[in-house]
Amino acid sequence: MKKYLSILIICILCLFGCSESPEPSKDTEPIDDLLEEYIKKPDILTTPVREYGENTGYILMEEDLAVRIAYPEGTLTVLNQAIESWIAETVDYYQKEAAGSGANGESAELTADYSSYLTADRWVSVKVTGLFDKPYLAHPVDIIATFHADLQTGRLITLDDLLLPGGREKLQSIIIKDCNLETEYIDEHLLDLWVLTSDGLEIILARGDYLPMSDGTVTLEYYYETMKDILILDAPINPEKHTTESDMTSEEPATPPSEESTAPPSEESTAPPTEEPTTSPAEPDPDKPMIALTFDDGPSKHTGRLLDIFAAHGGKGTFFVVGNLIENRSDTVERIALEGHQVAGHSWDHRQLTKLGSEELTHQIMATRAKIYETTGVDATVLRPPYGSVNEEVKNVCAQLGVTIVNWSMDTLDWKHKDADKIYNTIINEVKDGDIILCHDLHGTTVDAMERVIPALIEQGYQLVTVSELLKQGG
Repeated sequence: MKKYLSILIICILCLFGCSESPEPSKDTEPIDDLLEEYIKKPDILTTPVREYGENTGYILMEEDLAVRIAYPEGTLTVLNQAIESWIAETVDYYQKEAAGSGANGESAELTADYSSYLTADRWVSVKVTGLFDKPYLAHPVDIIATFHADLQTGRLITLDDLLLPGGREKLQSIIIKDCNLETEYIDEHLLDLWVLTSDGLEIILARGDYLPMSDGTVTLEYYYETMKDILILDAPINPEKHTTESDMTSEEPATPPSEESTAPPSEESTAPPTEEPTTSPAEPDPDKPMIALTFDDGPSKHTGRLLDIFAAHGGKGTFFVVGNLIENRSDTVERIALEGHQVAGHSWDHRQLTKLGSEELTHQIMATRAKIYETTGVDATVLRPPYGSVNEEVKNVCAQLGVTIVNWSMDTLDWKHKDADKIYNTIINEVKDGDIILCHDLHGTTVDAMERVIPALIEQGYQLVTVSELLKQGG
């Protein structure tokens, strides 16, 4: 094989190298005690509640700042717009804060994840939480925002829309008492950060706003049964029901589709797992050119359609999945493995691993590895670090865990352009034997591009293989 020297420079391989993944089997035994420990302790890192909307994300990779903000895209256009407006303002602000950070070789990080709640089949709450960190910062800056809407009216709401007469004053008094707050520092923003959950009302006090900085961000929980004289609703109508977007569509007023929703209606494939296509050989031919198409930040609603494309044309891909997304799309992850593709880790919640200590690093890697193993029966010993960020600590921890780090040789910039034509042209015009190509199945436009890319590459004689197969042939 040609070009493998360049691959080995780009792909940072830990001491244990790549090993072949076993065939998926739910009966497979854990290969080591540490993996078994993480399988038995699923609460080491938690999976967010996702009751409304489809997961999507904002990604930015610059010299001074790396950004990944996950957020839900749902049927309510006004809610989508409110969240996207906040993201734009937040990124703009922290781009200025991060200016010059990359001069020392390590960019600043802005990362956030979300939980979404649907209460009483009507009220939607979205809580976005994360952090901003940069070199020489005493401690990361907490990032937090909440968004709310009424499915019946299709409008954004405030907490006052849900409070009974006098409810604001009563709630403020309770919070002041519970937190022993100094009343002279209380202002009209005390109740700005709130969410409705299946259990009750959460009030969030951001770090340093009303309590000492050392207390961090504080979340107060008040059960519905204790809020009868404060809130207009006593409790959720169906507290156990997790309504999907399709359940809510009939209640939503007619609105124009958002940019990401323009993909074909078959985006979320319901097709059952298929046998590996006959056009894809069991073992790559080392005398023929091969490349690895890789997909980060999934699984998403678009991943099923991508698998359909592979099934129709042949070839294999490698899916670097985010650990806390697996539970809500376990069928998709299982299908990836069953159809002969490679499932690999991309951390638990897309943290920049170079900013973490060894214990946090181990949690990020092993919790994801355990979740993949639980879902597929395959031990995913390949990792792509978010943003491709690696330092000696990351390499040492991965070596100790027997995990191989793999980055890429071609970045399609699909996360930036979200343009199927640009993605297609970049790959077809620049591809070389031995390339590892970075894409994101988080975006429908990337999958749109793959409808042309995959058959075109096969027509040109490329074997589409997994990264482990590629590196095995090269090593």
